[in-house]
Amino acid sequence: MAIESKMKGPIGRSVESSSSRKTGGWSWLLIVIVLIAGGWWLYSTQSGGGSSALEVSEDEYQAVFLDNGQVYFGQLDTSNDRFYTLTDVFYLQSGTVAVEQGSNLALTKLGNEAHGPHDEMHINIDHILFIEDMKDSSKVVEAIYSYKSSN
Repeated sequence: MAIESKMKGPIGRSVESSSSRKTGGWSWLLIVIVLIAGGWWLYSTQSGGGSSALEVSEDEYQAVFLDNGQVYFGQLDTSNDRFYTLTDVFYLQSGTVAVEQGSNLALTKLGNEAHGPHDEMHINIDHILFIEDMKDSSKVVEAIYSYKSSN
């Protein structure tokens, strides 16, 4: 009497289950690749990818509005991904709430304060609400030109 074995393939597994495991491995690899590519795409779109710097006109003055309510005026360099550099910096004097058409602007030049800072600011971009290019005909830019011509 011969003993028949119902086992097929190595260690009791049938040949079909062994081939289905091999294709299942490729499926997992494909899923991992798709997840990595999706994560990279999400990161690059959320962080700016390090290649999409804000473009501002080098010849114009910008108004930089910060999340603490302060506004600085100057010429902005946006070439750094983390900090923007503002030079030729002016700001409205404390207590000045609004600038009216007929009023004198109370602008202060950065560098004239008691602690004597350089006329340059490095601003963390996480604290910038928005940036505006200013026209040469704006009251702020006219006041800046007037200050520069008198000094």
